[in-house]
Amino acid sequence: MLKHSILLLIPLFSSKMLSQKTDSLSANTKDNTYITYYEEAIKIRLNLSNTFNSFYIKQSETNLAFHLTPNQRIRSTLTAIYKFIEVDIGYTPEFIRFNKDDRIKGESKFFNMGATFYFGSWRQQLQYSKTKGFYVDKKELSTTENILFPDFQVIKIGGTTSYILNKNFSFRSIYIQSEWQIKSTGSFVPGISYYYTRIRNSHPSEDRIIDIAAGPAYYYNWIIDKSFLISGGAYAGLGYNQTKTVYNDASPTEMVDGLSLQTQIRGTLAYNSTRFYTGITASLNSVYYKTDPTIQVRDNQQFYEFFIGYRFNAPDKLRKITDKSLKYIKKK
Repeated sequence: MLKHSILLLIPLFSSKMLSQKTDSLSANTKDNTYITYYEEAIKIRLNLSNTFNSFYIKQSETNLAFHLTPNQRIRSTLTAIYKFIEVDIGYTPEFIRFNKDDRIKGESKFFNMGATFYFGSWRQQLQYSKTKGFYVDKKELSTTENILFPDFQVIKIGGTTSYILNKNFSFRSIYIQSEWQIKSTGSFVPGISYYYTRIRNSHPSEDRIIDIAAGPAYYYNWIIDKSFLISGGAYAGLGYNQTKTVYNDASPTEMVDGLSLQTQIRGTLAYNSTRFYTGITASLNSVYYKTDPTIQVRDNQQFYEFFIGYRFNAPDKLRKITDKSLKYIKKK
């Protein structure tokens, strides 16, 4: 599918409440030297984000290079977090949409959801995203108008399993705010990621892409005056990519596989009090691979977020159900 997009562009080129009977949330926290825990509190977070999947494609024979990008838009996500469970629901109401350039860049439709589970030092993240409607900027192809691909659709399903080596490092401080780092420290966080991507366009075929990569990561939380945090980290993984082009006519299936490289960088600036927290985050996750010997692809997932949240006591019934579930898991 990506190959067919290139073929279409060559002629033009050439010319993202508690069980204790109290209203005090602080009574439900516990500290060690490095971390304050809010395990017994429900965390509700509302965020505004710009999350999108884009592609940088380069064809070596013609030296054609361009970005295939959706028409970006701000989206809102409501997140609920309790103990080891995080649930995200993303939806974009029309009233927070600020870009009004569908005529120029085309209309893009987004949907995303995800869940994150924490078991001790283990972190399991799952995600699903769907994006439809992409374009190529006219400046990259020296054309008078942007090249629109309204039927270009990308569905991505996958996740990451990682392990935090330093138990004094709070990964949750920069992702779900169920903890707060109170003393600066860092950690290596090795992990393995796995994604399945399906790409469709108006052409009678679709790309089915599998990416698996493993590698080290390092994150550091720098605490300023106890209430402010600056965090940064990076990941690099080497893995396997398989790109299969399946046709719905009589054409035979095409498949290319080989090594892939995955990189990620992430930065966070956050503020925290016992109940209230807020911050901004930016990250870029890129996978590099080839769809054939002459076509290089960089699959980018970019994420920018402003979040604001509040903690409150968990109801007794929810606490009891969750505690029973934890006991059952531990028995297993």
